[in-house]
Amino acid sequence: MRAPTEEHIHPGILEIGFCERKSLALNAYGEDYPLMPGDFFINQPNSPHHLMSRPSGLVLHYLMLSRAKAKSLLGLPRGESAVLWRRLTELPPVVPSGKCEALVAKSFSRLYRLSHLPKSAWTSLMMRQLLLSILTTIIQQSEGKCRIDNRADRITRIADMIRQSPEKNFTVAELAEKAGLSKTHFINLLRKRTGLPPVKFQIECRIQRAKEILLESELAISEIAMRLGFNSHQHFTDTFSRIVGTSPSHWRQKSGTRQK
Repeated sequence: MRAPTEEHIHPGILEIGFCERKSLALNAYGEDYPLMPGDFFINQPNSPHHLMSRPSGLVLHYLMLSRAKAKSLLGLPRGESAVLWRRLTELPPVVPSGKCEALVAKSFSRLYRLSHLPKSAWTSLMMRQLLLSILTTIIQQSEGKCRIDNRADRITRIADMIRQSPEKNFTVAELAEKAGLSKTHFINLLRKRTGLPPVKFQIECRIQRAKEILLESELAISEIAMRLGFNSHQHFTDTFSRIVGTSPSHWRQKSGTRQK
């Protein structure tokens, strides 16, 4: 984990970033915005901002757009340039790329390769085409169904991930990083969303999955305990009894009888 960047501005320059790998958090306009792989972030000209987290292995791509030295953006006709600039300066701080994620990542890679070739009218044309594709994708994604994820959306996504894989031993730090939030902020938001802090929520999800397995299979209690990541048969039985009010064996017998 590298240190956060200091708050700064880009005079007259619109900064666009694309998060390809790892999650992080952006602070802009006094708000914290979690960024997941596949998200764009947009820092408007002269707006204070900084990255709050920069985990090891982070892969970011940046575009810095300016109209200071030319009235036209990317050599477009003035009318088209003005429309493009206006639409870009109306973008929210974070826009997910959605189903376009792989295409956007590929476009950035092609841009880098082209930038190392000898300058020619052809490479210039290809780079302009790629840049326009990226910029119009951001605008279209911001206006379509795949709009910015707010913090509630991110917490919901993390909660669903835990429910789907309750056997995994997620640490609070790992979950907070995936949400692009500080540990304290993440704990508070998850508690608000689920009614439980992270560790207790994970245990609750394990018990719910245990109930499903108990009803759907004849697996031994010890096998279920192992599959769901409990330290031992006794640990599973004690936890199940505390939350459900009865032992796994008794619950299986009682619930199985009701179903019949």
